[in-house]
Amino acid sequence: MNRFFVLALLGGAACAGQRPQVLTPVRVDSTPATGASASSATAATTTARTTMDDPISRIDRMEWPGPNDFRSASGAPGPGYWQQRADYTIAVALDTTQQRVSGTVTIRYTNNSPDSLRFLWLQLDQNLYRPGSKGSALFPADSRWGVRGFEGGYDLSNVQVNGRPATVKVDDTMGRIDLDQAVPARGGKAAITLTYAFRVPEHGSDRMGRDGTLYEIAQWYPRMAVYDDIRGWNTDPYFGQGEFYLEYGDIDFSVTAPAGYTVAASGLLQNPGEVLTATQRERLARAARSDAVVPIITQGEAVATRTAGTKTWRFRAQNVRDVAWAAAPDFRWDAVNADGVLAQAYYQFAKAGKAWEQGAEQTAWTIRNYSELFARYPYPQATSVAGPVGGMEYPMFVMVHYGNPLDDPKSIFGTVNHEHGHEWFPMLVGSNERRYAWMDEGFNTYINAFANERRYPGTNAYPFYQTNWKGVVDNRIDSPLMTPPDRIDARALGAIGYRKPGAVLLALRDNVVGRETFDRAFREYISRWAFKHPAPGDFFRTIENVSGQDLAWYWRSFFYSTDLLDLGIDNVTMRQQEGQTYAEVALRRNSSVPFPVRLRLRFADNTTQDVSLPVEIWARTDRYTALVAVKGPVTGARLWPEGVVPDFNSTNDVWGTPPATNASAASTAGGLSGDIGGRPLP
Repeated sequence: MNRFFVLALLGGAACAGQRPQVLTPVRVDSTPATGASASSATAATTTARTTMDDPISRIDRMEWPGPNDFRSASGAPGPGYWQQRADYTIAVALDTTQQRVSGTVTIRYTNNSPDSLRFLWLQLDQNLYRPGSKGSALFPADSRWGVRGFEGGYDLSNVQVNGRPATVKVDDTMGRIDLDQAVPARGGKAAITLTYAFRVPEHGSDRMGRDGTLYEIAQWYPRMAVYDDIRGWNTDPYFGQGEFYLEYGDIDFSVTAPAGYTVAASGLLQNPGEVLTATQRERLARAARSDAVVPIITQGEAVATRTAGTKTWRFRAQNVRDVAWAAAPDFRWDAVNADGVLAQAYYQFAKAGKAWEQGAEQTAWTIRNYSELFARYPYPQATSVAGPVGGMEYPMFVMVHYGNPLDDPKSIFGTVNHEHGHEWFPMLVGSNERRYAWMDEGFNTYINAFANERRYPGTNAYPFYQTNWKGVVDNRIDSPLMTPPDRIDARALGAIGYRKPGAVLLALRDNVVGRETFDRAFREYISRWAFKHPAPGDFFRTIENVSGQDLAWYWRSFFYSTDLLDLGIDNVTMRQQEGQTYAEVALRRNSSVPFPVRLRLRFADNTTQDVSLPVEIWARTDRYTALVAVKGPVTGARLWPEGVVPDFNSTNDVWGTPPATNASAASTAGGLSGDIGGRPLP
């Protein structure tokens, strides 16, 4: 059955540039709306899939933990929330002749859980490059995540737990250590020490690698798997496409490299007097106070020179999930102050090009702007390194491709900005990347829209996000956002992991929750879960509780299904009632996806009137007729006049001679200012 609402005309017709006005609905008697033929987009919806169509999906709904003592119904950590801690001391040497990293690691593990642990799990990511690894079976060897024919993996020896010999039972990229004595609950500790080595792949699944004398090193030490209140041990193997889930702690590490090499890394350099010249130390101190970029190693000094012996570089990173580093004999090194954060760029000029002369400035700009918009950057430095890795993020340290073209700074800004955006997701808000790409890549792509529109005024990220999403729909390789990234078609990862969630979050902000409210809710989520492990349900509940809205329909439609939004205007007719002119606007929902209606009506004198209808109009019907009080005959109508709505069939969004859209409106307009932006985390 269809329903009508009389929408009282408040204040006359609105100008086309005005935001939709929410009008008070009043029920009146109605008759069924006339039907319309199925839209062209409906055919695509017949192949819509949900997470339940995945034959190896989990059945325990681990994405919605609680509510319980650990996680509250409001989306905040509960009074009994706990998480484990892993502190590391690592010492390795880089052998550039054998292209090999070798050394020792000591892991000091603290069990804060209410469970005693009789075994521990390690992540052994380098085993992706062992012959016959699971990842090599999933992704073609020559793909971005493929092993490219490289054979490597960890060599482990001298394993001890609390000073007693132990064995790592290796299972692909995971390893279990069975314990003689359990690690006690609520504060029990274990110390794991081992010796390890691995050959450095040239193409490390685009997350690490080497290019001639340049080394970019990550996934370079055995790391603790996460034990949490949701699943216990998280032992999803590393296949290459899905990223990481890690515990927080302090990491002290040293890298011994050929004496002529410069090492860039996460954390703070602890022994500058041993590895830097007096001139370099003076320049670095000046850069920490300067708003202008200071060359630490100039172009004339960035020359590979054969030097006998080795140097050991020592770093310390506090409250981090991971660390990474890079080394080369001919780095240029620039640095600049970014509101108390040292922003740095390292690059081999011949490969990276003049584009990278702005690398330090772009890094500083990114840190300042995201600190203002979302949460204060929590670390003392931020480093960008140019190299063969297309783009990869680690705490305080990112890897970015060379300039392309070499002299165009814009060619690297998007990646510098994106990778440093990851310092908020997942470095600050420590989600499970291996399960939920949208919680780090998607959130990051969402905040990238704000950065790009700030850096280049007049740009609008939303159309690109939706176009990219549409591409995988048209190619029938779409997946629900809740699909683990390793089970997303590799051709669709950019759309499903990045741009679709970016578009979906912008649409939620601009059309459903409201800009200022969503901005507050998003910042609340960051504040609640800083240095913690949120699940999807924690995000969903936070947005609902701050906004005061039940958004189950939104999560179901856009996160758990591939069905597409397709609302359309069937017809507009006029009627008179008690001296008032009304427009009857017949609307149709052509898929399972509901959405609040934003409608613009046009009159003969080219003035317009905006109408808003709540999502609840679709609760029991797929056809709805709105009765709108108007000043005169309607000559045209348009859905979504502001444009930031993922309606995939634009052909039925208009009727008559439609009014214009707000085509120039930025998708990130409004909010994120005043008392919303720039506050430090509590």
